[in-house]
Amino acid sequence: MKNKLSFRGKIFICFVLCCACVVLLRQNLDALYVSMLQPGETPWEVNSIREWVFFIGGLLIFVLGALVFYRIITKIIKAESERRVREQNLIYASIAHDLKTPMTSVQGFAKALMDGKVKPEEQQEVFEIICRKSASMNDMVNTLFDYAKLGTEGYHTQPVQFDLCAMVRGIVAENYTDLEARGIVPELELPNRPVMVNGDRNELRRAFSNLIVNVYKHNPESIRAGILLLQEQGCAVVRIADSGKPLPDDMDIFEPFATENTARTAGKGTGLGLAITKRIVLLHGGSIETESGKGDYTKAFVVKLPCV
Repeated sequence: MKNKLSFRGKIFICFVLCCACVVLLRQNLDALYVSMLQPGETPWEVNSIREWVFFIGGLLIFVLGALVFYRIITKIIKAESERRVREQNLIYASIAHDLKTPMTSVQGFAKALMDGKVKPEEQQEVFEIICRKSASMNDMVNTLFDYAKLGTEGYHTQPVQFDLCAMVRGIVAENYTDLEARGIVPELELPNRPVMVNGDRNELRRAFSNLIVNVYKHNPESIRAGILLLQEQGCAVVRIADSGKPLPDDMDIFEPFATENTARTAGKGTGLGLAITKRIVLLHGGSIETESGKGDYTKAFVVKLPCV
């Protein structure tokens, strides 16, 4: 997957390039000024003219460099602003689309109950449907809130030192019943010794829970799944792989709402899970990547976090 250059990275590279151009031009100005001078002038005249030409030429170069830098940065900021506006519009439109179906159902059933069109023996089932739809809408709103919260500048994590092995093992245990119901028995490869990391325990638990839940939520039944955790080069590496559906080639899976339409319409996700996971990992100074067609698995998510 291609790594996109960050907004700050683009500004930094433009600044370095502009400064490099200015330095190179100034270093070569002196020879240019000498060649412009006519022979036969007195040393005083030569030095005086050289100083004035050097001063004016250097000033013009700095002004030109500042102008070029300003124009480039303006274009980068404009492009980034337009991208964020498009992303926000997509988020609002997608959430509105996802909320419309359960809201319509809740309104329809509530109207039927209010008008007395539901038989007494069927009312309990209708109440359960309303409860499920309301819980689904609440989950969508909470997920959107989490995504927006992680993207704000003022949000700060609450880091503590903890054993990542114990966390991953606990998440697998919490989801084992759902995995087993789908005919999936995950193959665990976790070290016996603790792998200590420094991070927000709740946020990282959410991130790894999203990846493990995706194994049985967005794949066929009875697939193979493997969860590997190891420590290498000062980093904790977690690899969550499965033999289910391959990753789409024409989609950035970590973008908001990057999910199949069938999954969203079936109520299997909002398309924000992986986007939230990536934001959490990046907030902790880590990285998350995907692998395709490695070994017996069709895809894998690889998370790297700095160890203590």
